Amino acid sequence: MTLVLLCIAIPSCKKERSQETGKSPLTIRLHLIANGTGLRLGHPNTNDLGEDYTVSAFKFYLSNFSISGAQGASSAESESYHLADASDSSTLSFQIMLDTISFDHIHFMIGVDSLRNVSGAQTGALDPIHGMFWTWNSGYIMAKLEGSSPSSPDPGQRFQYHIGGYAGAEATQRPVSLSFPGNRLYLLQANKSLTLTMDVDLDKWFRSAHDLPIAAIPFMET
Repeated sequence: MTLVLLCIAIPSCKKERSQETGKSPLTIRLHLIANGTGLRLGHPNTNDLGEDYTVSAFKFYLSNFSISGAQGASSAESESYHLADASDSSTLSFQIMLDTISFDHIHFMIGVDSLRNVSGAQTGALDPIHGMFWTWNSGYIMAKLEGSSPSSPDPGQRFQYHIGGYAGAEATQRPVSLSFPGNRLYLLQANKSLTLTMDVDLDKWFRSAHDLPIAAIPFMET
């Protein structure tokens, strides 16, 4: 299954002291949306397939953040693994430390790279305590969506999607590369934090390259 998160970067700046010598902070802020408005757990939504649904849990990994600019300049975050959880607003904004360069693209991965998937249970965002590590099938759940819908054929009207797999035809990680409106170039500067706000559009989960109707597929664990 293809994981699709629609992301739009909108930069803003503020002064802030760098936490790492020679590095500058870039803040990533995630705005979860459904039906064109902010996602709220436990509140009804309607997907683009006309199905009503309510989300009880939504989690996903973003990893391997880097930026690139002119003349081949680039910088990558070390130990770049972040878990976004709709039930915990503190996880929807985080800082990455990068070199002070001008850049016009940001790159990252939806999911966890294959090396970390075969390294066993780990700590931080990759700690199994977050409920995103399979014990029955070694590896991480890249994204998790759970809730209820009157369209679900399940007796409890539940739906549950746990998307994993990291190798070969089963790989579900997705690389993302974003440019900015007007191909604008931005400069990371010492003692200033640049903020990128990304819209995460849940509607794209159900209808994108491949439709995922709750009525036909209420459960998926891959």
